[in-house]
Amino acid sequence: MTSISDILTPAQVNLALTSSDQASGVDEVVAKLHGDPRVTDWPVFRQAVLDRNAPALLCGDCGVCIAHGRTNAVQSLVMAAGRSAHGLVSPEIGERVRLVFVAGIPAAFDSEYLRIVGAIARLCRDKGLLDKLLGVADPARFVELLAAAETKL
Repeated sequence: MTSISDILTPAQVNLALTSSDQASGVDEVVAKLHGDPRVTDWPVFRQAVLDRNAPALLCGDCGVCIAHGRTNAVQSLVMAAGRSAHGLVSPEIGERVRLVFVAGIPAAFDSEYLRIVGAIARLCRDKGLLDKLLGVADPARFVELLAAAETKL
């Protein structure tokens, strides 16, 4: 079974997003996967993620966006994450989006993709973990926090 730490590396975590709105934030996070060897067709992958218009979830007093694209432009699961200090304006929720996750899923992967996206949604509803993710200064620690919490699901 694939875990978040198997597909998300510190190099794919941006803890200082500069975008001001959710759509631009998703694009900024997806850019962390440009050049990843698991992405076989960058323009198709990027467009698959952006076309989905991922909704934001309200997790406590913080918005979280989990964007994803199912496409043959990736050969295995890929993931990137980003955090915004000031938050991104979201059309769906009243609170600003502070965390953005992007996943690329091969078209044939159904259960793994659902499990990973569901795990992120459940993890972000944990107030203690969410506070740690919002405050951590190091991308490696960000990934470690997610991985440790995922083992408890």
